[in-house]
Amino acid sequence: MNKAAYDAIEKIWKLTVKTRALCPHAEASLIGATEYLSPSWYRARGAVYFVAHPKKLTEQDIQELNQIGESVNRNFIISMAAVLEEYGVVPYRNNPDRSKNGGDHAQLTKWLRNRFAHGEWQYDASDQNHVETRQLLEELFPNGTASEPGFVTAINSILEPLKDGVLAYISAAT
Repeated sequence: MNKAAYDAIEKIWKLTVKTRALCPHAEASLIGATEYLSPSWYRARGAVYFVAHPKKLTEQDIQELNQIGESVNRNFIISMAAVLEEYGVVPYRNNPDRSKNGGDHAQLTKWLRNRFAHGEWQYDASDQNHVETRQLLEELFPNGTASEPGFVTAINSILEPLKDGVLAYISAAT
């Protein structure tokens, strides 16, 4: 197993969880609030923060918090794909061995990075690469994609199991 690659992804994941705990998905119910506690999903993973804002949160603040969270999620995908390449697990311009445990997860990571996170961030149903990526996303995470169209990157239902699959691939392929 490529321990350096495995450890690098674990470290990036821990930092992503902590960052998202500070800036979780915000609902409209937070409009008017001046503080919030990290949601339970993050707290269960050791990321416990109490965030106090100097003024009441507005609708624009909520939109910006959610945009920050989406950006962090995209950055995690980019970073994970970069680790796979940098440590020779899946060299640049190569595809993973999808017959190995976690191979589809590694492939999806590279596709999401190339076709989504480094792109315009919008799903285009007329783009065959986008359709192919969405199909693999649905195959791997049917529950996480059932209620949302396009490139879903929810930290709990997509990114965490995607990371787990990539770690399984590192263990199986190296």
